[in-house]
Amino acid sequence: PLERADADATRSADVHLVIRGLAPVTRTGGQRHVLWIISHPETVTNAECDAADLVLVASPHFAEHLRTRTRTPVEVMLQATDAERFFPHPPDPGRAHEVVIVAKSRGVHRRMVADAVAAGLRPAIYGSGWEHLVDPSLVVADGVDNADLPSLYSSAGVVLNDHWDDMREWGFVSNRIFDVLACGTPVISDPVPGLHDLFGDAVVTVEDATTLRLAVAAILADPAEARVRAGHGGDVVRSAHTFDHRAAQLLETLARLGLSD
Repeated sequence: PLERADADATRSADVHLVIRGLAPVTRTGGQRHVLWIISHPETVTNAECDAADLVLVASPHFAEHLRTRTRTPVEVMLQATDAERFFPHPPDPGRAHEVVIVAKSRGVHRRMVADAVAAGLRPAIYGSGWEHLVDPSLVVADGVDNADLPSLYSSAGVVLNDHWDDMREWGFVSNRIFDVLACGTPVISDPVPGLHDLFGDAVVTVEDATTLRLAVAAILADPAEARVRAGHGGDVVRSAHTFDHRAAQLLETLARLGLSD
């Protein structure tokens, strides 16, 4: 958490890995300072990158852009999943929804929710801020504990995902896609550069309400085939996109750049 960024336990480590959220974290003395940008690229400043020993970016496109803005080494390190938590769980009848969306509104009518409603779907929404934007009966809960997400995903017919505009434009693939595929559940997303390269046809992408309606109908009409396709995506996640893979990549990168001394 941000409030513990300068705690004694944090300062005692050799490397301070900052998983960049909404706010920057000031460098502390006596440590390697590594910045991992996984979201909100528009808020990252040149000075923040220059102050780091290494910048990791969950988007090849944005990494290429940052290399023109900072003297610090910039490497691509994509999002990932916790494979010990996200894997196929037995369906929970209490969470058995045909269509699920896990998303906060943050005061705007997010694209996938708007398209789902326009398509005549009735998605089960888990997230806050929707009271004045959708039929309140669609909102199952204001949120869901991270520990409960694998069961929720595994019990869904299909999970819908979208990206904030800046993440979509810069090619940041949402961690939700990694998590849902790891659970073996079909996922539909808005298109993001690099998504097809990662997962092929394991992730269905849609452009608008019409294509969303058709995609959901196809998945629900043949759930066995859809889960086979999603399972292939889960295989890709487990083979290359877990946090164990990212930890190994981090250590290799630090050693290669001479930052592990």
